[in-house]
Amino acid sequence: MKAFFEKILADEGSSFLTRYIALPRFDAPLHYHPEYELTLIIKGQGRRFVGDHVGNFEAGDLVLLGSNLPHFWRSDTFSKNNEELHEAIVIQFSTCFVTNVLNKLPECRSVVSLLNASKGGIRFSEKLAPYIWEVFENEGVSRLLAFIKALEQLAISENQELLASEGFNIKPDETENERMRKILEFTLENYKEDISLETIAEIANLTVPSFCRYFKSRTRKTYIYFLNEIRLSNARKMLIDNQLDISQISIECGFQNLSHFHRIFKNQTGVTPMAYRRGFG
Repeated sequence: MKAFFEKILADEGSSFLTRYIALPRFDAPLHYHPEYELTLIIKGQGRRFVGDHVGNFEAGDLVLLGSNLPHFWRSDTFSKNNEELHEAIVIQFSTCFVTNVLNKLPECRSVVSLLNASKGGIRFSEKLAPYIWEVFENEGVSRLLAFIKALEQLAISENQELLASEGFNIKPDETENERMRKILEFTLENYKEDISLETIAEIANLTVPSFCRYFKSRTRKTYIYFLNEIRLSNARKMLIDNQLDISQISIECGFQNLSHFHRIFKNQTGVTPMAYRRGFG
């Protein structure tokens, strides 16, 4: 399963594609496409990968992706019945739509600026989700107007979080995306284990020094820092969602040493695991 170029076709009689997705699990591979993409999570939770960004998603999560930005969403759980499907609304639109329509409308200057800024992905407040629903529920001209209105609301929103780092520079190249796909997939499947640099460098088919340079040049962070981000993302969820004691959570998330877990957790979150849990009590 390679990181792949996705070919997207707009809905017949429409300038853009709108899809409702309901799956037992969000588990698409690392992929990219020249189209812009808006993704609203309706149900489900897990981790979101956008460029070199790793973050948690849950219901209400709304993200705008720029053109050719590698990404995928991975659910934490697999639904075994139709009542617990993971659901999302996805809107995809071409660069031609931006160039030939939005760029030529003076009223859309703020929207075009937003799209130019979305090359690394932008997350928005869940309060904007109703505008995405309005696009999905309309047809014809009404749907087009609702879409432009939604983009305008995103553009004027004061609650915007940039995702991929400014220095992120993975290009849509099949070979390099496949290498990074292998790194991400192996890390996701084995983060609970002790992953050595020798092991992950072998997965990437590089020497350890070459792997370290490769990974940092493309993500602006070391692999160990990235691995700990994955582990801490899971730890934060477990601290909120279950009653395991902190030492058990430490082991479940791949930290074999409790004091090391405390130190890494506080360095990256600013609080201790216990304080973090109390904050959601």
